[in-house]
Amino acid sequence: MKTIESNLKPGILEAHHFEIGDLYFFENIVISEIHEGKHLCLDTAIDYLKAISKFYGHKKPFGYISNRINSFSIEALEFPDFISMLKNLKAFSTITYKTIDDRTADLERQFCPIPYSKSNSLYDGFININKKILNE
Repeated sequence: MKTIESNLKPGILEAHHFEIGDLYFFENIVISEIHEGKHLCLDTAIDYLKAISKFYGHKKPFGYISNRINSFSIEALEFPDFISMLKNLKAFSTITYKTIDDRTADLERQFCPIPYSKSNSLYDGFININKKILNE
């Protein structure tokens, strides 16, 4: 389910739209929706990283949710580098809707240096990540 079609929509503080995908900013969480067929790596994610850093600064703790509504590829080996560029990122979650995405999330978990969770419900994933951030 797209973020803008979910019951989370009223809580969106800002939305940013890029060639690679969309970011939806909430008080403690950013939700990413990568576009169909795109490849996510450090080079293609630079605008994402800049927007996230600008919104949360370098001190406010936040969580990141990857809402896998589309099929795309990711450079899993760059995962630690992506995370390290966001010093105040405290938790990562993947929302999956297909078995293949579930398996990909299991692989990504191995490269993630911060708490990583997955869910098949955007709302449940949002609640779980928000609890982690608020309990920091």
